[in-house]
Amino acid sequence: MLDQKNIIESYRASKVSIPDKMIRWMRSNHAGETGAVWIYIGARCIFWNKSIRNMAKEHFITEKKHLIVMSYILPSSKRSKLLILWRILGFSLGFIAAFFGYRFFCITIQSVESFVEKHYQEQIDFLYKNSLSFDLLQVLEICCNEEIEHQLEAKKDKGSKLNNTYENLWSCLIGKGSSLAVNISRFI
Repeated sequence: MLDQKNIIESYRASKVSIPDKMIRWMRSNHAGETGAVWIYIGARCIFWNKSIRNMAKEHFITEKKHLIVMSYILPSSKRSKLLILWRILGFSLGFIAAFFGYRFFCITIQSVESFVEKHYQEQIDFLYKNSLSFDLLQVLEICCNEEIEHQLEAKKDKGSKLNNTYENLWSCLIGKGSSLAVNISRFI
């Protein structure tokens, strides 16, 4: 499997462009990775919780790599015009979730990453079905697999106790909010 550096080099060497049908998806991917970076910046403000700090530090590195790759692939003229909003919302989500403790933070990350997995998988399926851009397909598969790793880690770390009503509502709210953010960022 290729890493992000090799993927970037592949794009530089081949100058592959994004298929027109993928521009809106890539805009939402770039916006989402921007928000993800800021989730972990917000979480790191809860400096007194070592578990949150460690997860945030580790996940931040991966999300930052994803953002660098998406920034390279997507021309700046095609990016969301609402990046400041995605930064603010990402920071707020990370800070609030972390403020309520490690379990709540893990539930948040698991919910976000579950949504992201479906979002990336939809694009991967589209590229496979339409035999479009093998290079872009590889990028999305790598990003998706790393997001799944984050999801599984958060699920394991939250513990085996079932989510209570408030945690289920929070997860539902994150899913709805993520879906709304994707739909907005596809167009703006």
